[in-house]
Amino acid sequence: MKPNIPDRKFCVAPMMGYTTPYARRLYRILSKKTFLFTEMIATKTMIHSQNKNLIIKNDQQNPIAIQVGGSDPLDLSKCSDIAKSLNYDEINLNVGCPSKAVQKGSFGACLMKDKHLVRKCIESMQKNNIEVSMKCRIGIGKVFNYEFFEEFIDEIEKSGIRIIYVHARNAILNGISPKGNRSIPPLNYEFVKKIKKKYPNINFILNGGINNLEYAYNLTKEFDGVMLGRLIQNNPFCLRKIDSIFYGSSNNTFNENTIHEYFEFIKPNIGKDSIFRLLSPLLQIFFGIPNSKKYKLEIHKNMKENKIEALEKTFLQFTKDQKEILFS
Repeated sequence: MKPNIPDRKFCVAPMMGYTTPYARRLYRILSKKTFLFTEMIATKTMIHSQNKNLIIKNDQQNPIAIQVGGSDPLDLSKCSDIAKSLNYDEINLNVGCPSKAVQKGSFGACLMKDKHLVRKCIESMQKNNIEVSMKCRIGIGKVFNYEFFEEFIDEIEKSGIRIIYVHARNAILNGISPKGNRSIPPLNYEFVKKIKKKYPNINFILNGGINNLEYAYNLTKEFDGVMLGRLIQNNPFCLRKIDSIFYGSSNNTFNENTIHEYFEFIKPNIGKDSIFRLLSPLLQIFFGIPNSKKYKLEIHKNMKENKIEALEKTFLQFTKDQKEILFS
């Protein structure tokens, strides 16, 4: 990494509905070094919502960034104050989400059409000694256009930004879903390589199409870091390997305390938040694993009845039974 930039060699992507405070606690139990992200939170929600702590609480989850969606510099400035007060290491502007709801709020990928506004937004957040970064796409629409991407980054660079996360696909704003936008537009890592050469003092973190840890590690030889989402969502236990593979530290070992520590964290929130949200970081692990139906039925039954102790025992037994698959 460049001088004075904390190491973001391996980052977990912001994922709506998944990178909750509960998921981030599980991720931090499994890896001490991984750079984490919150879900995206709209500026108005971050400033005014009475329930915002259910989304943005930072309970010693550093190193971590909070991602915001908005285009009003004044609101973004206030969000920067809040992020600093909550001890976030970084505040990240979302300039990559293609959803209709986000477009209606005038933020996300549609902001790439107004590079001057994006620069103004970033500059408004640069206060309080907190790192300000941006996550964007490489373009808009179905046709690759490197000149558009370069001109966009040329303007953003004037803000003095030091970290840019790039989902190396175009955003298609009409006709496909946000889920489709994560796979249908083709990848183009070459755009990111090219802009990285032009601006060697900016850290470019690569996102998109990275589906295993070996591939991710090899990409860190060409880029300043990688950002992964769905791989972590599907099996968060792969984070046990990150400290060793990417940072040269020892692997975290899985034992009963891993599950126990997570459940001790979520138990005080029973009744304050939904049982599904509390357990969602673990629910994806059943997909694609043979003979998991009996566990799913048992978990569903106990979730309906809020039997947290029984749920803990079931998850612990499942991880023991499927250790070879989950931790290979």
